[in-house]
Amino acid sequence: MLEYRLLEKVPHGSSGFPFAVYNVDYCLGNQQILPMHWHKEIELIHIRAGQAVFSVNHSEIPVQAGDCLIINSGEPHSGYSDAETGCSYTAIVFKLSWLSALHPDLCQEQYLNPLLRGEMLFPPLLSGQRAQDRPVINKIEDLLMEYHNGHDGFQLCVKGRLYMLLAALYPKLIPKHLYERSNPLNAHKWKNMLQVLEYIDENYKSPLTLNDLTAIGSISSSHLCRLFKELTDMRPMEYINLLRVNSAALMIQSGSCSMLEAALENGFQHLSYFSKQFRKYKGISPSRFKRLKGNATSPY
Repeated sequence: MLEYRLLEKVPHGSSGFPFAVYNVDYCLGNQQILPMHWHKEIELIHIRAGQAVFSVNHSEIPVQAGDCLIINSGEPHSGYSDAETGCSYTAIVFKLSWLSALHPDLCQEQYLNPLLRGEMLFPPLLSGQRAQDRPVINKIEDLLMEYHNGHDGFQLCVKGRLYMLLAALYPKLIPKHLYERSNPLNAHKWKNMLQVLEYIDENYKSPLTLNDLTAIGSISSSHLCRLFKELTDMRPMEYINLLRVNSAALMIQSGSCSMLEAALENGFQHLSYFSKQFRKYKGISPSRFKRLKGNATSPY
């Protein structure tokens, strides 16, 4: 995919029905099955077959068929599988605020608002091997069945199933201070980094310096670079240039602008430097890319 970024902004579902289901199948092991990213929606990952290890908020969680992961809003997550049989999973992504009541009531105030404010968090793992988790996993499977039925009015059923799932999860919710206490280093370590990443995502087309990023993250430049390398395997400016090149590539591919316009629009002040960075991340020059991709209909 041309446009890669840690902060995922792909719309899931629609504005009227912000709920989406993705089936993912990797038949061979020893490969990445989910690239590192994060988003504001809640994500449920139901393991259908095989085994894998997922990193959720930088804590590794081994999973197998029958398990379910719950990704809270804003948590970086990724996955890989080294099992011979690979891993198959279903991801459910939805906007929690979609369940808010038009007229606030007891359910909104007592149960939903603490989740929306981040005061209470979902547990990261529901194990198919634990008897106490099985009823909740059953409700996730019922939710998927309702979605795939697709009958008239299934959207109402899906929303109703989500409420039932929240009710089943309520006794398992974890107060924020306890959730962070279970992994205090990660909670403290990555909090400021996510602010930096979000700032980059919103401003990468503008001039950015390392000093700008350290001010946003309230950390030293050496510490920022070390954490950034650990998270992305890139230095901050490399990641910024990657976003700029990806955005410019989409513009060039659309045929809506010249290479110079794409470069200037995405924060490059000199065409020669843009060409150098483009070749670094795409493996070809912008002009050759335009010839090869200019008539394509998809950015993938």
